[in-house]
Amino acid sequence: MECFVIFVMAWCWFKATESKPHNVMGKFNTEMKYTILLISFLFMSCNSQPKNNLFISEFGYSIILPEKWAEYEDEKNVNAFFDTENWTGNLRITVIELDRNIDDHYIEKEYKSLKNAEKIITQNGYIGFKYIEKSQDGLMYYWQLFYKNKLFVCSFLLNPENNTKLKETEIEKVGKIINSLKAFNKTSP
Repeated sequence: MECFVIFVMAWCWFKATESKPHNVMGKFNTEMKYTILLISFLFMSCNSQPKNNLFISEFGYSIILPEKWAEYEDEKNVNAFFDTENWTGNLRITVIELDRNIDDHYIEKEYKSLKNAEKIITQNGYIGFKYIEKSQDGLMYYWQLFYKNKLFVCSFLLNPENNTKLKETEIEKVGKIINSLKAFNKTSP
């Protein structure tokens, strides 16, 4: 809809600023070429828009959420999210500010203290690890990401009733959300 409005506005501006031609047929062909080019460009740019939403946290980070995901009220100092159309689990992100910048030795020590952890590096270069724990409510997936003096603890409680294919799809979707995490100073994103 937005693209159509932009097109109509551009068309009106084009029509309002053109002078009346003496040779209508020659001007018509040139005008049609520009019109088709404009319409093509607008539709291509409208169709290429991602169906994601940028979420900016008051705790100093941003993430890209899928289209149907939203935040819900949870504990203090926690952002919590879920799929509003088809609930499959809850994603929670907690930011812990540490006294000092995190070094490789600290990360390695944390990594070794966990069983079945896998090291990861996000698209923004944050080092961390992920692991799974079983709980009475289902499977709890954890990601811990380190950036300067911040520790991001991300957890996703997966609905135990989901089938295996849906579980894999949801973990991949949550992994993309976490991979998009980007820290910033709280004063400006």
